[in-house]
Amino acid sequence: MLAGKNISFNYDNNCVLNTISFQAQPQRITCFIGKSGAGKSTLLRCIAGLEKINAGLFLFDQNSLAELSPQARAQTIGFVAQQFNLFPHMTVLQNCAQPLQLVLGLEQKQAETKALCILASLGMEAYANVYPATLSGGQQQRVAIARALGLDPAVLILDEPTSALDPENTRILVEVLQQCAQNGKIVIVSSQDIAFLKLIRDWVYLLEDGKIVESLDIQKDPIDRKSCIQEFLRL
Repeated sequence: MLAGKNISFNYDNNCVLNTISFQAQPQRITCFIGKSGAGKSTLLRCIAGLEKINAGLFLFDQNSLAELSPQARAQTIGFVAQQFNLFPHMTVLQNCAQPLQLVLGLEQKQAETKALCILASLGMEAYANVYPATLSGGQQQRVAIARALGLDPAVLILDEPTSALDPENTRILVEVLQQCAQNGKIVIVSSQDIAFLKLIRDWVYLLEDGKIVESLDIQKDPIDRKSCIQEFLRL
């Protein structure tokens, strides 16, 4: 389990995250929802270690993420940014193999063999030798996911993953994330895309002004209860 305990983050003396606490379980898709500026992306960046929190604690299996080495953290958490952040001068295969060489110390051939297997699982093996600029938004995203999955992280985080996707690629993304959850991973997503959230909803936290104002476990909580989350999702 991944948990946040009283997480606070300030930027330029502004409180962006205010004593946020949450938990995310394996085999579940945890969604942070809310309007633009609510703090969703900042929270995900803090979990991934890309921003330094001012107060609070992130725990993974009861151990503090802050105590992990950069290598251990990279193997624990895979982060897929909204812009994908693929290296434009590298092929798809090189983008996915490089982390395996740098973090795991694999030889180039080993890294490429493993990367190809992951690309194949996402339907991207045929694009191994092309450059990111030639791919569609959905294809680039699957490459970014493959790169993140290469280190076999326990946690997969995606920030606003449908911002550049059409409905068909959104459907493919939903299937990929559901498969990752079924394989035992903790999947965490931030989004304000209502159509996407209706497909992916599982365990949902609603953020407003840097605070979690409501949570809803779709698997357990009554679907017809009066809820701000239900209203947000237009259910």
